[in-house]
Amino acid sequence: MHTTRIALATTAILSSLAAAQDLESLPATIVEAERAEDNLSAVSVLSQDSLDLFQAESFSDLTGLVPGFNVVSADSRGYGQVVAMRGSTNTLFFGPPALGLYVDDVPLGDAYSYPSELLDLQELRVYRGPQGPWFGRNGAAGLVEMTTPGATDTPFTKLTAEYGSYNHLGLHLLNSGSLGGDFSYSLQLFHDQRDGFIRNAYLGDNTDDREASGGLLKLYWNPSDDFELMLRFSAEFIDDGSQRLTSLFSPDPYTDFSDFRGQTDLERYQTSLHSRKDLDWGRIETISSYQTWNMDPSTVDLDLSYPAINGGSDARSIITQRQDLISNEIRFTSNDDAPLTWRAGLFQLWTDNVGVASRQLFPGFTEITNFDIEQLNLAAFANTTWQATEQLSLDAGLRIDYYDTEIDRVQRAPFQADQYVIGSQDDVYVSPVAGITYAFHPALEGFFRSGLGIKPAGYSAYVDNPAVAAYDDEQNWSNEIGLNYDCPAYNLRVGVRAFYDQIDDYQVNFSPPLAFRSTDFFILNANEVTSKGVELDAAWAPVDGLTVRGSIGYTDAEFDSFADPFTPGVYYNGNQVPFVPEYTGSLGVRYEFDCGFYVGSSARAFGPTKFDSANTALFSQDATITWDAEIGYVAEHFTVALFGTNLLDANYYTFINPQIAAGAPADPQQFGIRVSTTF
Repeated sequence: MHTTRIALATTAILSSLAAAQDLESLPATIVEAERAEDNLSAVSVLSQDSLDLFQAESFSDLTGLVPGFNVVSADSRGYGQVVAMRGSTNTLFFGPPALGLYVDDVPLGDAYSYPSELLDLQELRVYRGPQGPWFGRNGAAGLVEMTTPGATDTPFTKLTAEYGSYNHLGLHLLNSGSLGGDFSYSLQLFHDQRDGFIRNAYLGDNTDDREASGGLLKLYWNPSDDFELMLRFSAEFIDDGSQRLTSLFSPDPYTDFSDFRGQTDLERYQTSLHSRKDLDWGRIETISSYQTWNMDPSTVDLDLSYPAINGGSDARSIITQRQDLISNEIRFTSNDDAPLTWRAGLFQLWTDNVGVASRQLFPGFTEITNFDIEQLNLAAFANTTWQATEQLSLDAGLRIDYYDTEIDRVQRAPFQADQYVIGSQDDVYVSPVAGITYAFHPALEGFFRSGLGIKPAGYSAYVDNPAVAAYDDEQNWSNEIGLNYDCPAYNLRVGVRAFYDQIDDYQVNFSPPLAFRSTDFFILNANEVTSKGVELDAAWAPVDGLTVRGSIGYTDAEFDSFADPFTPGVYYNGNQVPFVPEYTGSLGVRYEFDCGFYVGSSARAFGPTKFDSANTALFSQDATITWDAEIGYVAEHFTVALFGTNLLDANYYTFINPQIAAGAPADPQQFGIRVSTTF
């Protein structure tokens, strides 16, 4: 495949177009930072104030803030995380994401490459349902769009320092302003570290310490009001200790007996060029990016014990992996003051995943897997919205994708012949979406939307048999109906929705029984899954100084038809889909006194969650509630706050690995102080 040359050529062509980017995104229905006039309904918007209210500092902290959205995290900086939207998920190590991610209009690759730390955000938008006709990056079940602050006309600096339990130290800088003439900039830098939560009784140390540093620089050139060019650089560096995993049979989930200290070292880099050109009929935008994600290494003790108590097995895993990504997108957008508005574009995404996995089952027996999975995605997308009457609007969109995927993989182990998996597959997918919105009243509108979302076929590198290394594409026919209530007189916005998704050939994680081969990891296609549920989110400011934000979502995602491929006669029909909580909910309240003091409190609820297709009781997490609180003082250029997280000291697992009967316990109770100044 000559995809590298194709991608580089496309980059050169698009980068030469004179157009720019102003980080403008689709308007939404539940908005806190500003009011919106658009009818696109399947969107939740979180301002930086809301993220602060819920003390969200990482991507996984977004769980519960938006109904239908959930992140299953093993506290491994994204590697092996599962991001779910309305019952659709990605698989752990290979396979496409169900929920796409854009940061400042830059599309990211697989779910494990998503950034672990959250920068200061202007806003965060979560789109539900298939988003193919609206974005270059395919969002088969939804899409998250993060926008960071841009340049300011006058110099602005914000410094934040935080210290708390487990010697947690956090430092952050936000700085922006003019460089003179038509040039300006925005800069963010951060450093975050803490001691470990897990006590290793064998080594006599807390081994899961964490350390992350990084930054974001955006350079702008605005020679005229109708033209803008932006050059963007971002980086993140991770130097972590052991992955947070303990045996499910341990009497204390925060104690393990591993015989060696694990580690996770990661680097993420992004470079992108953005352009915008405003014309009489609308706007042209281009975004070209190069990204690399490099994990070197990630080490895990698979038996979570020392040899003297496990028969000398001493099982461990060492993985190095790298993903390179080149993307190019060009968008054409009409002016928004006409009865018929539209948006169309072309998109290219090339990824190359290269890795080496060394898995020692016992001393003297080590399997080594070398793999290279390369994929090219070319797409065309378009949508249009027709304001038929003052009350009625119709929208329709279409996406056409071409995917070409190749795998070259070999596994070597003692006492057996080398196992090869070499293959390629390509296909074309068509994804239509249509919707209708009707305003019953200036404050009340209803909507219905239906569309098709597709996750492409691909390969798993951790399977020896070429016949089952490949998995098929997944098709999600998504439907939703809802109401939006927007009453400025009462500072109240409420959105309520019901959805019904029929998912064919659902891509699901599966590990064979130990008697077959414990290190194989499959992606199988369950014949059919049905996911249905209801969601509600609201933002309310009843009186001056008081802000209330809440959400709740119920999801019933079940296998309709799924047979165990290793055990004849065993079916999982009617079982819950793994990694999808039965419900998520959140409630946050903040009150600001006239004297400058404020108090804030938030709670999140997570419903029962299964972590295997058999819904084994041992590999399930019961419903959980967490509670956070904060009290502080705000002056003109200074803020100080005392905070606490998980005040109820809830003890639960954020992830369970059935293959090794281990779980990742949640963050324990913590306290700290945060100081911020602006000038």
